[in-house]
Amino acid sequence: MTEPLATVWRIPSTPLDEAWGLYVSAMASGEDPPGPPPARWRLKCIVRGTATLVTPGRRRQRVEAGDVVLSSASSGGTLISDPDQPCRIHQVDFGGAWMERWEEAGFFGVLPRVIRAGFDESLLGLMVKLVELAKHPMPDSGRLMAGALGHLLARLECATRTGSGVNRQHGLIQGAYRLLGDPERNRMGLETFSEDLGVSYSWFRRSFRTHTGLTPQRYRLLQQLDRACQLLGDTCLPVCTIAERLGFSSQAYFARRFRKETGFSPTVWRRQLLGDGGGVKSRE
Repeated sequence: MTEPLATVWRIPSTPLDEAWGLYVSAMASGEDPPGPPPARWRLKCIVRGTATLVTPGRRRQRVEAGDVVLSSASSGGTLISDPDQPCRIHQVDFGGAWMERWEEAGFFGVLPRVIRAGFDESLLGLMVKLVELAKHPMPDSGRLMAGALGHLLARLECATRTGSGVNRQHGLIQGAYRLLGDPERNRMGLETFSEDLGVSYSWFRRSFRTHTGLTPQRYRLLQQLDRACQLLGDTCLPVCTIAERLGFSSQAYFARRFRKETGFSPTVWRRQLLGDGGGVKSRE
């Protein structure tokens, strides 16, 4: 007999559980847990594999092992597992007045939200406890599950604000380098980058500057100008084409920023290279 891809447990809540303020309505564990959208909120803890979160507006965000996706019935969002590296997921559906107050206070930001929690042993232990309580219910297990879930949500909320230590910040900076160096994203706002990294823009900007000595905006500009120098020296592309390719709003703005950083206009820079005997080779 083929083993099912996922196991689902329905957790009947009592009026007492709901009055407690937080309750679990369903649990699932396995590959691509089935089921309708959550009645209120849903946590997906990725323990293996990779996936793409497609949010309303068709924005796509990479999700991998160690990440947690928090969504609600109203926020939408679809998690599409990578067929080459299918996800194994622990999933919790829940509701309650506590979560309503936390969401109204803005503790978890805009949903759906990817939280880069990493493989935090305490967090995973809480998730395993929830799975065990779902497998082997006992008297008053509803409130025991609520306690574990509340602790889990508290740790996740802390991760959205402070990260999870040195490894978390190192991963953030490496991800930021990758996004800021991607020429296809030169025209995107930096707030979009912080969303992709699962942190607030203020935290992203502060952490990046602490680690690099540069703001994300400054780092991206220097990357663009470095690429501009290469294109001016190695191709015959017009300056206006280079400015457009690198995501500058206009040729004039590009020339102004280039002159401020190098002391030369783009045209003079190219002429200096020719004067030094370098020559300009077309790669087009």
